[in-house]
Amino acid sequence: MLPPEQRYGELFRDVQMAKVFPDGKTFADCVPKYPTHEILEHYEEQKGQPDFNLAQFVEANFALPTAYSSGFRADPTRSVGEHIKALWPVLTRQPDQQDPGTLLPLPHPYIVPGGRFGEIYYWDSYFTMLGLQVSGRDDMIGNMIDNFAYLIDTVGFIPNGNRTYFLGRSQPPFFAQMVKLLAQDEGDSTLLKYLPALEKEYAFWMDGLQEVSASQPTHLHVVRLPDGSILNRYWDKFAKPRPEMYHDDVVT
Repeated sequence: MLPPEQRYGELFRDVQMAKVFPDGKTFADCVPKYPTHEILEHYEEQKGQPDFNLAQFVEANFALPTAYSSGFRADPTRSVGEHIKALWPVLTRQPDQQDPGTLLPLPHPYIVPGGRFGEIYYWDSYFTMLGLQVSGRDDMIGNMIDNFAYLIDTVGFIPNGNRTYFLGRSQPPFFAQMVKLLAQDEGDSTLLKYLPALEKEYAFWMDGLQEVSASQPTHLHVVRLPDGSILNRYWDKFAKPRPEMYHDDVVT
């Protein structure tokens, strides 16, 4: 589960810095057509040739991310609630197959934000679930919570989204609120069902608690305030440019 900048090395950096794609997320989401070592060998062989074209090389060796063209047209006669309800099928993604690219496969259907965001996102999903609840879609809320529990079990926490390049960072921890939301309709047995995942996520956020002190007030996601209070913070274990925003992070 290497992120693309580690997997492709110089090739990844060259593509992103050359802005082969206007949106850096495009190449981060590309799927290789051939084994990684073959692509890198061919790149090493060809990049110094006078007629080498980087964009053509990428096109020959990678498949672009799937463009979901729904053909959806808004109906101005609908209420806001009806409009949102009509969007659920458009934004639904079915369980993923194993992906040779950067997508982390999920076992249950889920809702995506849409547009360039073709994967699930952590805290965004809580607000999506609020809409799903109004639409009577507890089934999809359960599917998405099951996917997040799966990520907690398989990678140890809920990343920013289900992409390998998000494995260094999370988002504000809304998992407990998601479970609480589902429990409103399905009862307290829901809390017991997800208790192991809740405890595991809490341990992830509190990892390093024993390391903080007045002289060392921060460690990983844990922050100790001057009065001794403990908070959590945003923290990325990879102190380097974000793969999906590589060019932007480097130049700024």
